[in-house]
Amino acid sequence: MKSKIVLIVGPSGVGKDSLLSYAKDELKDRVNFVKRYITREADENEGNYHLDDYAFEILKHNSFFISTWNVHNNIYGISKKSIINGLNIISISRSRVKDFENIYEKVYTINITVSSDELRKRLNKRGRESKEEIEKRLLRSDLKVDARNLIKFDNSACFEESKEKFIQLLKKIENE
Repeated sequence: MKSKIVLIVGPSGVGKDSLLSYAKDELKDRVNFVKRYITREADENEGNYHLDDYAFEILKHNSFFISTWNVHNNIYGISKKSIINGLNIISISRSRVKDFENIYEKVYTINITVSSDELRKRLNKRGRESKEEIEKRLLRSDLKVDARNLIKFDNSACFEESKEKFIQLLKKIENE
């Protein structure tokens, strides 16, 4: 089987990491959940590699990454070696979808969404950003996603319902 890429995108706070954490427990033996390299410490819902800015720039300069992006004063990257044959699930910036579509034939992009009111509640509850930073995030929350195979996933339902629908969607993609 060739590499199949599932990109998970959406604004910060829509529940990407919570859905991915559940999916890892359910599909860990069948799917490669690709870890990101990040210049900030990961929170409890993330399983990423932390690098300082200098180390990140050295790796970037040496073509270690397929894709990198800067968001909210942090740098993120996906290493080339992290992609394997089979299904790969990757949480990335909405602006970096083409990096993968230019390399891989089978790329599916799942755009996770919630309403603006729900997103505001979640960002406030998370407590990671100031009120001003939350408002900036909300302004960016409806950015258009340009992708060949775009799938919209509304994560507004209770977590029990959303997580099961998410798993069903990933299994459907895996079997295509």
